[in-house]
Amino acid sequence: MIEIRKQRFRENMARHPELSWETVERRLTADSAALLLLALLLLTGCTAGGLKLDAPRAKSGYRQIDQETAKQMMAQDDGHVVVDVRRLDEYEGGHIPGAICIPNESIDTERPEELPNLDQIILIYCRSGNRSKQAAEKLVKMGYVNLYEFGGIIDWTGEVVTGQTLALTVKSNPTTGFQWEAAQDQELFAVQSDYLAEPRSGPVSGAGGRQRFLLTPRAPGTVQLTFTYARPWEEGGSAAQFSCAVEIDENLMITVNEDDIAAAADSGYRPTVKIY
Repeated sequence: MIEIRKQRFRENMARHPELSWETVERRLTADSAALLLLALLLLTGCTAGGLKLDAPRAKSGYRQIDQETAKQMMAQDDGHVVVDVRRLDEYEGGHIPGAICIPNESIDTERPEELPNLDQIILIYCRSGNRSKQAAEKLVKMGYVNLYEFGGIIDWTGEVVTGQTLALTVKSNPTTGFQWEAAQDQELFAVQSDYLAEPRSGPVSGAGGRQRFLLTPRAPGTVQLTFTYARPWEEGGSAAQFSCAVEIDENLMITVNEDDIAAAADSGYRPTVKIY
């Protein structure tokens, strides 16, 4: 460093013979101070104004997306769930297929039982976009991190269905390779499935959770649903199986045979049913 300083001193004197030794010395001192200050700023991550330059941060809160993006996300098999936060009567009058109804008024400070996984991708809508924003803000405060709000159904150009949605959840552990499959003796339901991981209570993961089926009626009638727990690559065997009969009326309202569900509960997989 000293040799470089001497060399620069000699070069300045050669280029500017009219300057005095004192003037050249002052200029070199000012240059050195500026270089030192720049180095300190770079090392500490500060600007000349004293503001720290933080690393890029993920946006806190929920994300607002347009409805075309929402459609693309709904087409993905990533375990997402679509949440309609309107009143139940509004939901039954017409909703996005596969959406579940969790009215905004029912969301307070406790996590909704339908949303046990804080990391799950959640797509939220309402009628016009007002209640969905309110619901998203409340869910953010509870710790949900993958929230996407996409406005109101009044602007929706995709499919809308009326009637109710049947949600059936059953104990599952995908780390074993087993998964539940749903079959129906006649195709009266559109079927979607996602996995609800149980919150971890310690350092050990893989304890399992619950698999949820969302069944949207397409036509009235009586259908026999059969749920089978098996490894997809193994033929001819399953760990468990149960069936239940479901009635769908002309208004696409659903009635489940509760005796079938009660009998299935004895299997140890504890299926539960909720109708939206």
